[in-house]
Amino acid sequence: MFANTTEFLTTMLRIGLVSTLFIAPVAGFAANQIGSERAGMKGAGFVLYVSLQRNR
Repeated sequence: MFANTTEFLTTMLRIGLVSTLFIAPVAGFAANQIGSERAGMKGAGFVLYVSLQRNR
């Protein structure tokens, strides 16, 4: 049981690390393309933010 748990956690850690390495540059590029003038809370992003705050 312990060996299976250790292998499972190691695999999940690897998947998370690889996902982060692939997603982070794309997210950074997208945020850079938007620019600071359009980073305000409006539209669907604002609705999502408010709904997540209310579900606390």
